[in-house]
Amino acid sequence: MTDCPSTQISPTPTFINIFYVSPAYSKKHAHMIHKHNDTLELLYIADGSGRYQVGEREYAVKAGDLIICNTDILHGEAPFQEHEMTTYCLSFTQVREPGLPANTLLPEADIPVLALTESSQHLLAELMTSIYRLVHENDNWEEIYSHLALGAFRLAERAARSQQNHQTAVSRKHETLVRQITDYLNHHYAEPLTLKRISQDLFISETYLSHLFKRETGISPMQYVIHRRIGEAQSLLSETDIPISEIEDRLGFGSSTHFTIMFKKYVGIAPREYRKFFLSAPQK
Repeated sequence: MTDCPSTQISPTPTFINIFYVSPAYSKKHAHMIHKHNDTLELLYIADGSGRYQVGEREYAVKAGDLIICNTDILHGEAPFQEHEMTTYCLSFTQVREPGLPANTLLPEADIPVLALTESSQHLLAELMTSIYRLVHENDNWEEIYSHLALGAFRLAERAARSQQNHQTAVSRKHETLVRQITDYLNHHYAEPLTLKRISQDLFISETYLSHLFKRETGISPMQYVIHRRIGEAQSLLSETDIPISEIEDRLGFGSSTHFTIMFKKYVGIAPREYRKFFLSAPQK
């Protein structure tokens, strides 16, 4: 006799809060990389598409996807790209899944983006909108929205287990490979990289590497390199007094002109203006 499904349900987690981001706000204010201690987040893409980073890996996401953000894992909207997504985010604590650390719903090696069935998408969308409305009505609805939030969690829990059961050997291989490519780029982004060198070092054909990485992350390997260089340049400009010419050399831009052009393209202002802004900003 098989166990009743209810006997396999994990202990009850505690609902903390729900957050809603509209397309207009998302477009102007991407939620950059961050992490939470002792908190699990479930991010549902209600509409739109974009790129989202979980850990060291970026994922192309779209309406209907559910993103699992385990505790202490860096996550956020990928930088340097316009985001016009409608999202709901539920946060929980006291999550206890068999065989996993506290406040963790998926093993770290698993894909954290779940593609829900159409019926699950509709149900989760209804739950999210109801929870958000009840939480912000300032009436005594806590017992009701807490139960609805638990329902949303159980739906995510079920989807996570289903993905683990049905994930194919091919998809696992692709995920591992993309993480290897990302790890390589994170370690070598300041060097004079080319697609040919990356493919040779990783023993992957250029065509396959480029196609797989862009399909899974939404950008090409060389675009990812530029994003990493610009992000590091922002940190060095705002947090140090290292000469701009040295930053150019350190990050592999090759020339002052190229650095300035790329920085303005992705940040909107020249490197000197960016540094001047932070130097003139009032100190806390």
